[in-house]
Amino acid sequence: MVKQEQAQSNTVKRRMRSPEKKAQQFEKILEVGKQLFETSGRDGFTLSALAKKLDMNKNNLYNYIESKRELWIAIRKKCYEQYRDENRKIIKETSGTNVDVLLKIFEHFFEFAENDYAAFRIMHTIRSPPSDKVGPFEKEYKQFSFLDGTTRLIQKAIDNGEIKENNAALLSFFMFSLLLGSTMIEWAMRDIENTTDKEGKKIDEYLQFGSQKFTSKEFRKYTLQKIQKGFTEPNMAVNEFEYK
Repeated sequence: MVKQEQAQSNTVKRRMRSPEKKAQQFEKILEVGKQLFETSGRDGFTLSALAKKLDMNKNNLYNYIESKRELWIAIRKKCYEQYRDENRKIIKETSGTNVDVLLKIFEHFFEFAENDYAAFRIMHTIRSPPSDKVGPFEKEYKQFSFLDGTTRLIQKAIDNGEIKENNAALLSFFMFSLLLGSTMIEWAMRDIENTTDKEGKKIDEYLQFGSQKFTSKEFRKYTLQKIQKGFTEPNMAVNEFEYK
């Protein structure tokens, strides 16, 4: 009787732990999947390769995710939520002008990519895998529209006279394009700085990014300083009649 009660107790404990373990395993799937998307790309990625890396049976993997499109959506959602929450914290904790807040957010853009380039790539450069079926993650997905927040901050800065242009949306798009390109160049510079095989990097066509007399960190600082001057100096403003 005692043994039976112990067995029942152990069964209950296993059941109680099961959702937690399943959540932990799902987080592991997301993390390993993110790294595999980054190294293999959208078209090279397969669930079979993911299952092998996880030491899982592929059929068991389907208990967590039903397609690589669904996995991509789940990974990207997690990355954007982290990025959004970190930005909200920056906005809450940063004192000063709206331009000060914007510059902190832009600096965070660089830092986020430096800390997790796989997350950065799946957010911005790895496109969604195609699928004929709309899965549960896609059905529940809501757009983050992360540029909207930047546009609102820029509009506040314009209203307060901190920024000397009038088209907040266009300026927001320009800032994103500048940051996206600069962040990718900074990554290439770091990659060159950290490699001992510089000759082997010739075929990557970014060896030039490691031959300059400034570092990747100096390049980041320069970019942010240039943005600040572009925001605040009247002679850097672009008027509507100049691009219409």
